[in-house]
Amino acid sequence: MLTRKYSVATALAATAVIAGTTLGTAAPASAATATQCKTSSKTFSLPSKPDVKVNATICIQRYAVSGGYRYYKAWLSKVSWDGTSWFTGGKRFNDISVLARAEHGTTVVRNCAYGICEWNSLTSLINNSESGSKTFQSGSGGYGIAWVKTKSPNWLADATVSWDVADDGKATTSWDLADTAAVY
Repeated sequence: MLTRKYSVATALAATAVIAGTTLGTAAPASAATATQCKTSSKTFSLPSKPDVKVNATICIQRYAVSGGYRYYKAWLSKVSWDGTSWFTGGKRFNDISVLARAEHGTTVVRNCAYGICEWNSLTSLINNSESGSKTFQSGSGGYGIAWVKTKSPNWLADATVSWDVADDGKATTSWDLADTAAVY
């Protein structure tokens, strides 16, 4: 029986070494990609139209550490919406857009410097179908990704949805999405 326990422990240790770490020891922070995401939901009351529930997921990722710098990206990862079965088309929103931001700890980005904030317009997506979803890529290029090169750790993703409901006579308003956890 003792031999069997030793064999299992040896196999676990070998598996951990193959996976790039040692048993009981995490990989160094600089070696691993770190990602945090957070989903927020809101139901929009629309005049003379069925209400629509929107779910928005934002993410932050530290994708590299090199030369003393940390590289982060923040983006709107996914949006989904669900109306009622009697929606036959039409204009729900004059505009509904997401401003995704990369923020350092509790420091709120007030002015969107190059790369720190990016807009995604959701207007045509949500106006054109009763329900659906769209996943936005986090790849190395593309619209809607906020990029950060910094020496400071602990960045998070934050976002604000601005919307203007069609035919309600009210001004544009906003909804602050929940922040992600910080990524070191």
